[in-house]
Amino acid sequence: MDTPDEWVTFEITVASETAREIERVIAENGWEHSEGLRLLLGSGLGYVKGEKILHAVESGAMTAQDLQTVVSRMMETESRLAVLRFRAFELERANRDWELSTGAVQNERMGLRGVVQRLREEIAALKAENAQSCARLPPQETHVELSTQQVTDRAQGSGWLRLFRRNRSV
Repeated sequence: MDTPDEWVTFEITVASETAREIERVIAENGWEHSEGLRLLLGSGLGYVKGEKILHAVESGAMTAQDLQTVVSRMMETESRLAVLRFRAFELERANRDWELSTGAVQNERMGLRGVVQRLREEIAALKAENAQSCARLPPQETHVELSTQQVTDRAQGSGWLRLFRRNRSV
């Protein structure tokens, strides 16, 4: 026996006029295409089952117990449908929230890419400036011992920390 989690694909051929009518109904109701096809197929199936039950009731072939079984099944189906609608609503809301947060992350990522690019350009310019400054120094000054200020700066922390402290005082 099939379980509700198993899916089967139907492929049918219909007249182009029927296809246009189906597409029109789906569009009028604002349904997503595959959802609309499922709704129309399910509605048709429900109609056929309902007609069968009505004929059975009219002909007296259906007992009161059978009718009670049909009513119970309809009530169960309606309650499941209500639960599924609520779950769908929750999933749509969660999906919207996820899309919003993803959009914010993407915007921040793009902004940070701009910052990184600007900093890389700044580093390249500083390296070029440093190379030019080193090239202008006389050869004997390139191997001079560290000054007292440079020793103090190194003792105070890493290069990033020194850069931060130096920029903060400006």
